[in-house]
Amino acid sequence: MELKTKVQHCLIALLLIVGAVQLSAATSGKITGSITDETSGEPLPAANIQIVGTSLGAAANIIGEYVIQKVPPGTYTLRCTFIGYKPQEFQVKVVSDETTIQDFTLEYVAVKGEVVVVTAQAEGQIQAINQQLAAKSIVNIVSSARIQELPDANAAESIGRLPGVSVTRVGGEGNKVVIRGLEPKYNVITIDGVRMASSNYGDRSADLSMISSNMLEGIEVFKTVTADQDADVLGGTVNFKMREAKGGREGLGIHLLGQGGYTGLSNAYDQYNNYKFVPSVEGRFFNSRLGVFMQANFERRNLTSNEFGATYANKSNDLVNYITQSVNLSYIPRDRKRINGALVLDYKLPEGKVSLTNFASTSTTEIQNRNEVFDINAGSGAKNQHVYSLASSKSTLNTFSNALNIEKQLPIFHANLKLSHSYSETDNPDDWIATFRQSPANISQFENIINLDPSDVTAAAYTDSSRARLNTISTNDNFAQERAYTASLDLEMPLILSDKITSVIKFGGKYRQQKRSYTSEVYGTNATFMSPSARGAAMMIVEQFGISDNPWDTNIPLSFFLDENFDYGEFLDGDFDMHNPMYYDLVSHLVDFCQENVDEFADAGSAEAYAINNYLSATNNYSGKEILTAFYAMATINIGPQITIIPGIRYQKLKTTYSGTRGQQTALSYQNYDHSTDTTVTVTHPFWLPNLNIRYKPFEWFDVRLSYSNTISYPDFNAIIPRIDVTTAAALAWNNYALEPSRSKNYDVYFSFSENTLGLFTIGGFLKKIKNLIYPWTFSKAGLEAAPYYLTNKNPAAHLTYNISTYINNPYVIDNWGFEFDWQTSFWYLPDPFKGLVLNVNYTNVHSKAEYPFVYAGATSATDIDTSFTDRLLHQPNHIVNIAVGYDYKGFSIRVSMLYQDDVFAGVSQWPQLRSSTAAYTRWDLSVKQNLPWFGLQLFGDLNNLNNEKDSNVLQMYPNIPRSMEMYGMTADIGLRWQL
Repeated sequence: MELKTKVQHCLIALLLIVGAVQLSAATSGKITGSITDETSGEPLPAANIQIVGTSLGAAANIIGEYVIQKVPPGTYTLRCTFIGYKPQEFQVKVVSDETTIQDFTLEYVAVKGEVVVVTAQAEGQIQAINQQLAAKSIVNIVSSARIQELPDANAAESIGRLPGVSVTRVGGEGNKVVIRGLEPKYNVITIDGVRMASSNYGDRSADLSMISSNMLEGIEVFKTVTADQDADVLGGTVNFKMREAKGGREGLGIHLLGQGGYTGLSNAYDQYNNYKFVPSVEGRFFNSRLGVFMQANFERRNLTSNEFGATYANKSNDLVNYITQSVNLSYIPRDRKRINGALVLDYKLPEGKVSLTNFASTSTTEIQNRNEVFDINAGSGAKNQHVYSLASSKSTLNTFSNALNIEKQLPIFHANLKLSHSYSETDNPDDWIATFRQSPANISQFENIINLDPSDVTAAAYTDSSRARLNTISTNDNFAQERAYTASLDLEMPLILSDKITSVIKFGGKYRQQKRSYTSEVYGTNATFMSPSARGAAMMIVEQFGISDNPWDTNIPLSFFLDENFDYGEFLDGDFDMHNPMYYDLVSHLVDFCQENVDEFADAGSAEAYAINNYLSATNNYSGKEILTAFYAMATINIGPQITIIPGIRYQKLKTTYSGTRGQQTALSYQNYDHSTDTTVTVTHPFWLPNLNIRYKPFEWFDVRLSYSNTISYPDFNAIIPRIDVTTAAALAWNNYALEPSRSKNYDVYFSFSENTLGLFTIGGFLKKIKNLIYPWTFSKAGLEAAPYYLTNKNPAAHLTYNISTYINNPYVIDNWGFEFDWQTSFWYLPDPFKGLVLNVNYTNVHSKAEYPFVYAGATSATDIDTSFTDRLLHQPNHIVNIAVGYDYKGFSIRVSMLYQDDVFAGVSQWPQLRSSTAAYTRWDLSVKQNLPWFGLQLFGDLNNLNNEKDSNVLQMYPNIPRSMEMYGMTADIGLRWQL
């Protein structure tokens, strides 16, 4: 009833507004035109046009065109400003029911008497500055030209140069972003406003490495939201703006890019395994009404890494000292092949536009993981062992995005209709791993030794390959997919109350239907090849490979599979040694033999040796759908040219329907897992979300922005699918499908200083008060008290106490706050040779106070919390610094950049000595470009990670003790661009 009343009030208000608009429309005209660079003729998007002395104005769109609607008849002074250019004014006369056309051609600002050649890099920076100043919310923008300035492998790395943003990496390549200390799943990624489908089967994050920066017009990172934006975001929204065909000329333009690469860890330049080739075609036709942009990106990258990992534990209730449980070393060659494609069509209508954006990306990553584990006592029952493994993975990630956008000026409303489709699938069709175990391994003396250096463990371990025996083989086939269809309609209309008070009323709605599924099929050894139950299978392998002359010897030694030509090199700069590399082809043949002889193993009485694992092939599978409906209303109210107020409210509802697996394990679950897959749960989450943005601009060179908003974050998929799994040891996994979405109240204040010599300087602060953040939780229930969490068709055992693992909403409110500053400028006004200098520098300081609940003695319910510890949010860095210094001279450009990222919280534990954070990360990059005097060619070269920095995760209390390390070395690219 309350919702019905609110809707009725909104409709009455809307009718009154429409009536007022119709009255004002009868006695008004409009002003339209274009803004271009006087020298190049290129459009100047986001240029500001203002009717002097009034609140009427507009910002130019991406092709440099503007429209000021509902202007009362009269004569006005029209002023156009664009940072980096000289302002321009014209007198215009507006007549009722007529259109006044006034174009602007702006001149680049320069020292008197000098002619300035604007480089592409400087032009890109200027555009980004002006777009940021014209935005309604707090946003950071990087233009396409600025993206090309620095040697970033993909779009994720480009975003990582902006204030408030840090990057997560795999193999040295950025793949996801953390915004204001909030991990990737709390951020929204869109392509031209269309949400990217998630590439992770467990949460809502998207892989940004799939997006080639060459096909982008720019990147926007929204730190605050208005009511017309999706509100399910705690950190920020990243929008990738796809290129459109450039205006200014008819006919085709052709662009080609080709490059080869060098990988320092492999110490080789290899144009066949490290390359990029990007052809593109664009053009405008039919008097520039039709635009066509097509681009493909063919890329192959060597992402080899050396990696270290270690697990630690506490001893009894000791809150200071740690015990080393295991050490893990990995040499991981990654070969990534990626193909991107974009097709963007746009057609200009009278007072409107139709555009069709298509993006597709496919990436295949092949991995060979050579691994050694030194297991002192990792808690699995096995101790004092040295385990060798070789794993192979071939993962394919496919992503698609399609959007049809129709904009049209109707008699009353400006309408924007968008229909879109997005899809993502991740396919691992035949991953496998083979392990060999040596026990004893001469590391038992380290058990329960406090504060041990992990390098002591690896140095002491036995490495005799003849004593390491084949232990297990497993294969798996995983497939995850997500598909979404979305329709949205936005309507806006101007409302002129006086020449000093004007507004634009905007309202609309969205409907999105999304389907997801995940399936897994696992084969493997349910007993080791050294066990009596696998003796028959081991004998078949011995006979097939001729491993032993003794028919009764079923031991399969690692020594038979060694690759004498393989060299690990200076693993992790020589700090650790890896041993006994396996011959990949021979081990792969061993895995194939097991796959081809499943039935024969069973006939030999060795079904435990290698067979389908029914439990693992069912327990994590799920499917389901989500339906999102939303509508909103907002107003942009201008009070004179100084004050803009944007109030708004959004109603957003998500209905989730998921099916999961519920089952009970037995000793033979790998053969027959007792489970059901028809359990379906539907949950609905409705929210009213108000927000308010205010901008006060007392001077042309200064403005202050204030923002208040309410945003939410929906639970991860792997937390809400209705999965239950009961083990034979009375451990019970129970997913909490009734989780509430996390909710944040956000407060922002930003100050912007902008002027031709200053450039753009911004400084601001933010505070987020987050409640209901989702947190893993374990509690216990004795006997029949566990029934509410048990299987519906069974009863818990009365004599057992069940340890129940689930997820809960954190009952404590989390505060996340910080400040950012950013300075973008060029020194064109200095004398030679300094006038070619450009500078970009930003700094972010983030703090958070998160209480993590736990119970020393063991919880007895999902709400039985008697204490907590306080630390930061996971993935939250304390400090982020980005500096880029460059020099432009005619066709030459150079950029030296530095990225510093300090102390990212990486590991939660109730034991202080086990909490971890990253070590300080400092990376230097270099990019050089030179235009050549022939055929529109440009030569470029990039050097990444000049100082060979590695990603390190250390224990907070012991910053010299690593928890994980990843080293990927320096990389380099050299190539040519050609533009016709």
